[in-house]
Amino acid sequence: METGVNSDILGYLKKRQSELEKVSHPMVRYDDSFRYLYAFGLGVMALGNMKAMKELQEYFESLSVRLCISEKGREQIITDINNYFDFRLTECIEKIREKEIQYCFVLDLYKIYQLSLWSQDYCEKVLDYYQQIFRFSDIERNFFETFSESAQKKDTEKAGKAYELFRKKGYEIRYSVMSYFFPEFVLEENYDNITVKAGKTFIIDKPTKVTGDIIVERGGSLLVLGGILKIYGSIITDGGRVRLYNARVRVMDNKNDYFMKLSKTAIVQITYSFIDCGGKCGCINQTTGRFILSDTVISNTSGERAVEFLGRSAVITRCRFVNCNAGALALMKNSRVNIENTEFINCMSEYGGSLYSESIGNVKVESCTFENSKAKYLGSAIYFKYSKFGQFVTNCTYKECMPEESSVFNVYDDDFEMQRL
Repeated sequence: METGVNSDILGYLKKRQSELEKVSHPMVRYDDSFRYLYAFGLGVMALGNMKAMKELQEYFESLSVRLCISEKGREQIITDINNYFDFRLTECIEKIREKEIQYCFVLDLYKIYQLSLWSQDYCEKVLDYYQQIFRFSDIERNFFETFSESAQKKDTEKAGKAYELFRKKGYEIRYSVMSYFFPEFVLEENYDNITVKAGKTFIIDKPTKVTGDIIVERGGSLLVLGGILKIYGSIITDGGRVRLYNARVRVMDNKNDYFMKLSKTAIVQITYSFIDCGGKCGCINQTTGRFILSDTVISNTSGERAVEFLGRSAVITRCRFVNCNAGALALMKNSRVNIENTEFINCMSEYGGSLYSESIGNVKVESCTFENSKAKYLGSAIYFKYSKFGQFVTNCTYKECMPEESSVFNVYDDDFEMQRL
C-alpha cells in the first residue's frame, strides 16, 4: 500500500504473498484427485508424443510442481498415458466440466503449445481436440488464441481489447486466471454504488475502485478474491454473504463508523488479506453469526475499534492489528471467541488498549503479542469487564504496554500467565 503503512506490515505481507505464490496456480485449491487428472490432461500434450516429450517435459514438470503433484504422481502420469490412456482421459474430461476450469486448462495448453517446435503439429491437434470436447464457440477459440499470443508478446493493449470484446459477446473469465498467465495484464474497474441482490454474486478479482457503498442484500454474496479494492464508502450487509481471500483493501473515505457493517449474516470469512482503513473509521462491525479471520492485517483504524463483534462465535488466528487508535477488538453479548498467534501493535483505548470484552461467553487469548498497547485507565493490553470463569489468557507477551501494572484486567487467575520483554 501507499503512504502511512509500517514497513513491518509490508514485510509481513511480502512473506505471506511469497507463501501464496508457491502454490499460485488457480487450480491448487482443488483436491489431490482433481489436480492429478487435470495434470494428466495437460500431459497428453506434453508427454503423449516422443517429440513433445523431448522439448516439453521439463516445463510440464515445473507446471506439475505448481499444481502440487508429487514426483510419484508425475511418474504415474507417464505410466497412465502409456497403459491406461482411454480410462484416465475419460476421467479427466469428466472432471473438467466447469467453464472456469476449462478456460484455465486451455490457457495451460496454449502455454505448453507456445513452447513447442518439433512437436507443434501434434500439439495443435491436441489443442483442437480439447476445444471440440469442450464445445468452444468461435468467439471462445479466438479469444484464447489472441490472449495467449498477447501474453507471449507482453502486448497488454491487444489483450485488453480481446477481453473487452469477449465480455461484450456475453462471456466472462476470472481476472485471477488471466493475470496468472499474463502477470503484466492489469485492468481497473470503476463503480458508483453497488447493490448485490438476492441470488446474485458479485466478484471483485481485479483492481477495482468503488465511489460509494457496496450493499449486499439477503441471499446475495460479495466475494473479493485476489482483488485490489479502493473504496470511498462501506460494505453493508443485511443477511448477505461476504468473503475476502488474498484481498488488498484501502478505505479512501468513509462517512460511517465502520468500513464493514455486517448484520443478519451467517458467516464472514477473511483470509490472507490486508485492510487499511486510512484513519477514516473502524474496520468491522458484525452483529450475528460466525467470524473467521486468519493471516490478515488490519491497520490504521480510527474512531471505533478495529473489530466489534456481537455474533455467536469467532476465530482470529495469525493476524496483525496495527495503529488502532480506538483499540483493536471489542467482544460483546455472549460471543465465544478464540484468538491465537496474533500481534497487536500501537493500539490504544480508555479500557483495554488492544482487547475489550464484556461478553458472557468464553474468550481465549493464546500465544499473542502486545506491543505499545496503551489504556487510559485499566488493562493496557486486555480488559475484561466482568470477573468470571472462561476468560483465558495464556503464553502471551507484552512489550512497552502502559499502564504496566495492569496489562490484563479481570482475567480468571488460575489460567493467567504473562511474559514481559
